[in-house]
Amino acid sequence: MDDDDSAGGKLPRDKLSKIARGEPLTAAEEIARSTRELTAERIARDYLESPSLKMARALNIVPPAKLARDYAISPAQQVALGLSSAFGGAEAARMEAMRKMLEPSTALAAKLNAIQPLAIDHAKLASIGAIIPSIDPKLIPAIQGVRPLKIDPLLASTVSQAQRTFEEAMRPLGDIGSAIKQFEEQQRAVQKSLLAALAGPFGDIAKTSQWASMLGRVYPSDITKLLGESLGTAVGGMRNAIAKNFVRSAAIDQAKMSTMLGLTARFEADFAATQLKMSALAGIGEVFDRRSHYQIDAYHSLFGEWRTRDDLPENFWRDRRVRKRMYREAKVDEGLIVAQPGMALEIMIGSGLTIGLRSEANAVAVVTLGEVSMIVRSRGTSKDAYALVGRFEQELRAYVERKLEERFGPDWFKLRASNLIGKAKEIRKVAMARGEAFAPLVNFTELGELSGIIQNTKNWDEVFGSVFVEKTEFDHDMQKLIAVRRPTMHMRPIDGVRLVEVICVMQRLSEQMADDGAWKLAAESDR
Repeated sequence: MDDDDSAGGKLPRDKLSKIARGEPLTAAEEIARSTRELTAERIARDYLESPSLKMARALNIVPPAKLARDYAISPAQQVALGLSSAFGGAEAARMEAMRKMLEPSTALAAKLNAIQPLAIDHAKLASIGAIIPSIDPKLIPAIQGVRPLKIDPLLASTVSQAQRTFEEAMRPLGDIGSAIKQFEEQQRAVQKSLLAALAGPFGDIAKTSQWASMLGRVYPSDITKLLGESLGTAVGGMRNAIAKNFVRSAAIDQAKMSTMLGLTARFEADFAATQLKMSALAGIGEVFDRRSHYQIDAYHSLFGEWRTRDDLPENFWRDRRVRKRMYREAKVDEGLIVAQPGMALEIMIGSGLTIGLRSEANAVAVVTLGEVSMIVRSRGTSKDAYALVGRFEQELRAYVERKLEERFGPDWFKLRASNLIGKAKEIRKVAMARGEAFAPLVNFTELGELSGIIQNTKNWDEVFGSVFVEKTEFDHDMQKLIAVRRPTMHMRPIDGVRLVEVICVMQRLSEQMADDGAWKLAAESDR
């Protein structure tokens, strides 16, 4: 049995001995070494070890606190007045105060939702107000070095505002490890509040803050050495603009935010290089238009020429040695190849490629698909990945139905997917015989059939071409999702490469559906 689904992943630790011997370090090792003693890291460590956090953690584990928690969820809550005679009025009052501190705050979601987006004209970053629109014609000369790339200073103040609000809201819960522990202990109120916050504007701010912080603490020469001249220049321009804005109190607030989310850990050299590539992909995705060649370059820096597809040989799914060989032949990032799924997820969160939380024992990523957000845990990634693909399939099905019904009316399935009517009717007949309610035929199609409906020549030309733009790229993305369901469905563990790949694909397609072809309307406008 493969062990790809474990939460960890280790590389040889020979970097210190290389330094001692005076041997040159690789670009990846230089990046890892150069980031270890930066001010932001010291600030994060000092904050994590501050008296206030230590006291909060201590209060959370002392016997009276445990008693208060038990009391908060027990039937004895209904006879609270009786505690006065048993413990004395002062002790009962103290317990009640501790109970209120430790129970999930009903105001948590309200406080976090109060973080309002800044109203600027940028489709991707409208919710956080961060970066000048990539369609600005000044962007190209900026990247070429004619003038510095401008990142709005409001990014720093927005991060500071979000950090302080989140810190205030999280204070009753202790550190982020305590919050994740409460996830495991079925503290649903806390889970829903944090999930709602990370799926909303605060999550967007935190994600942008994370990749910006990562890029900001790497030397430009190391970026160019690792990513190449063209992409390295673009990312280096972003890095220089970030460094000018994340200074003084803004840098402190950013470090505190990372600490509260558990995102201050450093990875070994090869994983640090992987993290930088993911941060570059995340940043390029927000600064540049999704059709920019920089997006393609950033994606290829991580995945090379690899793409999962349904016609891979059977031994690929069975033998991880075969998988790793094929990944290396396609020039997939080495750190991503050797990372176990849990480690790959932690790197995604730490890089800002997706939003999430991390503790010493676990990591939880929050992935938003349309109006629904789901979690992927570093423990149990195969199960969560399959659930995520299933949820995306529902979102895609609803989108296809809405678009074609708007264009062709309620009989669209007969008009635009007639080749699937017979099969879909048979499946529906069996389902209704089992007692299921009537549903339109589109509900009895699979992911591959939905892909076929979209890529039908007439449907693509008249409806979906303006949404997904590149037909070949869309077909490849759908193949990745269809293929990943096969090993997961048969209880074969998903590895780190395919976990990151499938999350990237679903996020990209979800963004395209959310845009709904608006880019074309803007491009064809007379303004």
